[in-house]
Amino acid sequence: MNFQEKRREPRLPLDSVRLPFLGSREEDQVCFEYLPLDVSAHGFGIAIPQWLVNRERLQAGDLINLNVPFKLESKTFHQGQVLWTRWDEALQAQVSGLSLQKEMPPSYPLYFSLENSRVVTSQDVSLEDLLLRVLKDSVLLKKGISIYFNHLIPYFSRITGYPSKDYPNLKHIFLNDIKSKIIQHKEKLDELYQLFKNNSNHKTIARHLNLEDLRDLIESEIYIDVLNITFESDTALQYLQAIKELEKKLYYIYNNIVMIYIESLT
Repeated sequence: MNFQEKRREPRLPLDSVRLPFLGSREEDQVCFEYLPLDVSAHGFGIAIPQWLVNRERLQAGDLINLNVPFKLESKTFHQGQVLWTRWDEALQAQVSGLSLQKEMPPSYPLYFSLENSRVVTSQDVSLEDLLLRVLKDSVLLKKGISIYFNHLIPYFSRITGYPSKDYPNLKHIFLNDIKSKIIQHKEKLDELYQLFKNNSNHKTIARHLNLEDLRDLIESEIYIDVLNITFESDTALQYLQAIKELEKKLYYIYNNIVMIYIESLT
């Protein structure tokens, strides 16, 4: 099926989504924002408009972690591969067509139905309880990243080929700065969790939750390419990749919060 044939397929617009989700490219775990655009029999469309803060240029063949449980025909997908990409002048956005892959059940009783273009809860659970659950998990995941990275700082000094006389400066200026940001973001996530724990009303979610601020707390503090070039260690890269797996779970949590936010407005 060529590009023109794919464009002639009936495409169901996903009009209910006006807020961006967080995706990540599987190859390098680079994080970016995207908007679900439409779905057809053979694909799933996403857009990355120019107005988004965190953008990434996608290429055909990229494997993308959508980090959202998208449900289609009783199957739930979290991942897609870019089949084609083009610039849409009207949307002022890069538009990409993906094939949905990697079927996986949702981690929380919440998913986005591509057939109905709406957020659906799969259990009798309140938005307040769901929000508290995912916020608590975000604190635990950020704490795990902090522990991993704290262990890596002295480990870097032993395994790296970086000049020993320069390492203290690097540690103080670069590594400790990353460590401090991770801890600060974890503490702010905990404050947010405590706020909603003491005020459990779904009508207050949009009032007290700024998604842009939350995205800053969730997104990675660690630039894996910079650290990999700096330290040139396969062992260090394995530790960093383990951290990236935790970050991927955080992106999934962020997208669940976006879905809860959407539902709280209805």
